Amino acid sequence: MEQIVLQLKNSRKRRLLLELLGELDFVKVTSVIRDGRKVAFANDLTEALLEVKAEARGERKLQSARDFMKHG
Repeated sequence: MEQIVLQLKNSRKRRLLLELLGELDFVKVTSVIRDGRKVAFANDLTEALLEVKAEARGERKLQSARDFMKHG
């Protein structure tokens, strides 16, 4: 799969562009998160999911929720 990044000169045309691209069956549109708080949350969530996957594979031992609430 090939990726293309577009920068819009006129942000008011964003909806139109997304609608046009959405009509093409060979295009997958992925939105980018711009809000700093949402980016931080998304990064933290991704890291947490990777930790859970590592624990499921037996590569890491995670703290139980009960222990976390007691000790932080």
